[in-house]
Amino acid sequence: MLKAIKALWRCKLLTPAGIWHVLNSIRLDGINLMALLYIRQKLSPQQTAIIATDYTLDYRTLYKQSQHLANQLFTHCHISPRQKIAVMATNHALLVHTLFALAALGADVYLLNTEISSSQLSQINDKVQFDWIIHDPEISTLPAVKTLPTYHENLLSIQTLLRAAPPNNPLKRPVTHFSKITVLTSGTTGRFKLAERSSQAQNFISPFYQLLVKLNLSDFQRIYLATPIYHGFGMATLCMSVLLGATIFLRTRFVAEKACHLIADHHIEVVTLVPLMLARMISYSEQHLSSLRCIITGGAPITPALVTHVLNRYGKVLFNLYGTSEAGIAMIATSADLTAHPATIGQPLKGLSAKLMKDGQVTTTQGELYLKCAWSTQGKQWVATGDLACKDKQGYYYLQGRVDDMIISGGENVYPFELETSLLSHPHIADTAVVSVEDEDFGQRLVAFIVLKPGTAETKTTLLDWLRTRIARYQMPKTIILLDELPMTAIGKVDRKKLRQLFSTQAENENEQPHIH
Repeated sequence: MLKAIKALWRCKLLTPAGIWHVLNSIRLDGINLMALLYIRQKLSPQQTAIIATDYTLDYRTLYKQSQHLANQLFTHCHISPRQKIAVMATNHALLVHTLFALAALGADVYLLNTEISSSQLSQINDKVQFDWIIHDPEISTLPAVKTLPTYHENLLSIQTLLRAAPPNNPLKRPVTHFSKITVLTSGTTGRFKLAERSSQAQNFISPFYQLLVKLNLSDFQRIYLATPIYHGFGMATLCMSVLLGATIFLRTRFVAEKACHLIADHHIEVVTLVPLMLARMISYSEQHLSSLRCIITGGAPITPALVTHVLNRYGKVLFNLYGTSEAGIAMIATSADLTAHPATIGQPLKGLSAKLMKDGQVTTTQGELYLKCAWSTQGKQWVATGDLACKDKQGYYYLQGRVDDMIISGGENVYPFELETSLLSHPHIADTAVVSVEDEDFGQRLVAFIVLKPGTAETKTTLLDWLRTRIARYQMPKTIILLDELPMTAIGKVDRKKLRQLFSTQAENENEQPHIH
């Protein structure tokens, strides 16, 4: 508790002025995201809020411009409380303006993956019935809904609304409370779900408090938000950064080389990313990352080899977060946890309950992970995560793949995670991903994509021979495909759709189905 009080005092939230501004924000802006920005611009008006490509804003300017945009959207687009607004944009300042402005208007915001297909977007619209879609102009195939691009030099857009003079007789906006933010889960797989979360304080206070204490976030001022804001992990980091008064670095796309130079040039202290992003940056340049004091990974499993390498190279700066769109942040593995248990996702946050279920019964071995907490989208009901996990005697949890990743190959239940784990124990394998494909003889089989460490000379044949002595025959991959690097989605996860396309292309080029040598 004392550590939290010191941290809140350090970022000015627990000072007399901070408490006064918190109370005043509710009266002036309501209980929504704009209130966070009001508090921070009062406490740190000249502190740089955002550094994007050719774009720098301090907190006071960000607040004033976001309020101006809210007035413009209210006047010209008639956006009002509880309207359903889809937002499809990459990480840039106009997106941040848009999110705060929509929150001030009381609109319900739906953050959608910029890479979903037009048919998927139409399906979501059929379900939700959007009033508006605000989108980057590169996204051109849209359903028959009122649309507004984020930027355009001449036509009506977020950019032109921000630049326009205020109306002579502005309409008075109502003060709004508890608007909703909904994120899309599994948006690129076709099995999407919408995870809706209210802006009520209980959804943020407990996770924020525990993150603040465990990660020492109040000690840092420069945060690079590498994960897309439309992802739950990215949105949570944006809110946290504003509340702490940090300088937020944004880039529309993650490119490992550019990310490394950004961190080195600006002496960035904190980065939030997916493990594959971290691996890419380390592969490009370890030295460029030496300013980092807090590396926060999440959104996908991290390999023990990467954990050990980061801890040995940079010290105790790595933190691995586990959460879901429905339950929010659920577990934190600190550097101390990862030093002792490199594969762990940590232990449940205080106030969160976890259990493992198998065949409808609670189990102490491997099972599907269920979560329950006050800040979940399901309230205090159990949420099925879809993740397989196990727990050790000390209460640490370990991911073991996805429930729906299981295939039936020749009558046997097979999990890609088990093959990935075996492959990663090979001293010459740097990374791997395993996907399932259709097979005429077995129904389904696995295909392993492997990235070798530099200077190694393994072949498909030697790797398959090595595997045969370590796994069951039904777990053996249909083939192995060697790659220079694994393809990555915009979120930073392995792009398994592209991997299946690579397999199909190789099979067509060989004019026959690949087989085990």
